[in-house]
Amino acid sequence: MDDIWPAVVSGLVSILQPSAFMYMMLGIVISSTLVALPGIGSKTAIALLLPVAFTLEKFEAICLIVSVWAVSNTANSITSILFAVPGGSGSQATILDGYPMARNGEAARALAAAFTASALGGVFGAMVLALSLPILKPLVIMLGPPEFFVLILFGIAMVSTLSGKNKVKGLVIGLLGLLLATVGVHLVSGIPRFTFGSLALMEGLSLIPVTIGLFAIPELIALVASGSSISKMELNNLDSGRRQGIKDPFIHWWLVIRSSLVGVWVGMIPGLGSSVADWFAYGHARATEKGAEETFGTGDVRGVIAVDAATNAKEGGSLIPTLAFGIPGSSTLALVFGGLLIVGVKPGKDILTTNLDVTFSFIWLLIIASVITSVLCIIFIKPLAKATQIRPSLLVPVICALSVVGAFATSNSYYDVLIMAFFGVAGYWLRLHGWPRPPLLLGLVLGPEAERHLWTSYQLYDWEFIFRPITGSLLLLLMAILAWPTVKKFIRKKRAESGVAHGGQ
Repeated sequence: MDDIWPAVVSGLVSILQPSAFMYMMLGIVISSTLVALPGIGSKTAIALLLPVAFTLEKFEAICLIVSVWAVSNTANSITSILFAVPGGSGSQATILDGYPMARNGEAARALAAAFTASALGGVFGAMVLALSLPILKPLVIMLGPPEFFVLILFGIAMVSTLSGKNKVKGLVIGLLGLLLATVGVHLVSGIPRFTFGSLALMEGLSLIPVTIGLFAIPELIALVASGSSISKMELNNLDSGRRQGIKDPFIHWWLVIRSSLVGVWVGMIPGLGSSVADWFAYGHARATEKGAEETFGTGDVRGVIAVDAATNAKEGGSLIPTLAFGIPGSSTLALVFGGLLIVGVKPGKDILTTNLDVTFSFIWLLIIASVITSVLCIIFIKPLAKATQIRPSLLVPVICALSVVGAFATSNSYYDVLIMAFFGVAGYWLRLHGWPRPPLLLGLVLGPEAERHLWTSYQLYDWEFIFRPITGSLLLLLMAILAWPTVKKFIRKKRAESGVAHGGQ
């Protein structure tokens, strides 16, 4: 403890130096503009900035690179709420309630709630990181491929909670997503699967083009067909909407805490949190919040709050394996990892001992950058909300162009644009016929990780891996969760029958 407090103060002083603070603000501006564009993402921005970081001092480089990564999820919500175009993989679930709120004239409230929840989630994640560094190291070491596989099964089980009242349709679409995740070269045998001789499909289906196709393109088609602006109603008072949006996360403070915990937990699992923390949090909120089954997906602010709190909180969680073990918690953190190595900072034992001030500079950056970004975004809510009143003839071409650029920028391939178009048609068909789209995306995201951990578990332990203590306990818990809705219906039915029987006596 004697070493921690000097490191806490030193880390804060280091990022508040004028030059370092200036580079943090530059990173925030870059993240709030370039990263908000569909498909561009923080990885592209960080990759472009790495050569610049090489010329800077250590803490200047850390402030520039880490600030772009730390606040990217805040800016990502802008296009998700206003146009149903995800700014990145962490803002997909924001569309489900954020976009309906924009259509209902509540864009200002949705944006304010998203930005406020993002700030609270970022601060919460940073605090958990600070408190958990000496505690969670042995826990992460205990988890192996079998445990990771079962944890992913929990994510797949969320499919049913994302499908409203029609659980069967949700499971069918979720299984289709898992099937689509097998497109590409098999990770063990090296045999191409479902590529139909196309080299472009060898690496599988890219997430961003599929997401834009499933969610943005159908909404654009519907927008053109309707001939009206995104907001179907007059914008409510923007000042009162902004004030209410700022209040909403504090009104639902317990949801913010729970969602932030979900984000931290998912972020701790290397390679998993970057794309699914929002879905896990949304599924959790839908399953636990009162009346959520009827209102989520129609413009419930709680859906926005849960997602944005989790996506920012997960950054604190994803730093745990990155800093402690040198295992990047996400693909974006792998680039941040490379940037740290460039300026002479090596994650691992040293960063938790001799360079502990660097660790706390990360924590302070998460807190300060999250708050500053949310405040700046809230200030500009009025012009953002008014974008929902722009007529389709002006708006649709711009969003189409952004969607094409976002799909193409994923891997600089025109095939991704074709994939986006294909899933746009498929998404519109699903939308017309009442089939849920989120489960397909969740299955596509979780499929590769589930397959990889399953094969590794089998190679290490054969099928006996399911009898490992932690794995077996998690499987039993999963079965109990899956069985609970059926058990609950059975109990209600018995109580109803009992009530009828007593009433007839």
